[in-house]
Amino acid sequence: MNDRHLGRHYIGEWIKHRRISLRKLAARMEAEPGEPMLSHASIGRIAKGEQPYSEEILLALSEALDCTVPQLLTVNPLKDGEVIDMLSLMKDKDPATVRAILTGLPSVKKRA
Repeated sequence: MNDRHLGRHYIGEWIKHRRISLRKLAARMEAEPGEPMLSHASIGRIAKGEQPYSEEILLALSEALDCTVPQLLTVNPLKDGEVIDMLSLMKDKDPATVRAILTGLPSVKKRA
């Protein structure tokens, strides 16, 4: 796999959103059982956009941060955190039930 940096990502924001230290995150990411994938310093550099990452690293980060790879790359959880958490709770539910709940919610009017 080629290392790459695909431009803007929200890895650092996901780390803050999950309130996890870089050391704990590194401990969750193992190449093999008992073998760390990368150091906490490397994760910090990746989060700051100073170090490239691979698909394997993105997959491990998404598992360790309980989100999807597309979310890591496109969603800022610090802005949309409550919505993301609600969607995560609903992901294993019956789609028809989720649709019924969402369509049954009253619309919120913005105040002028």
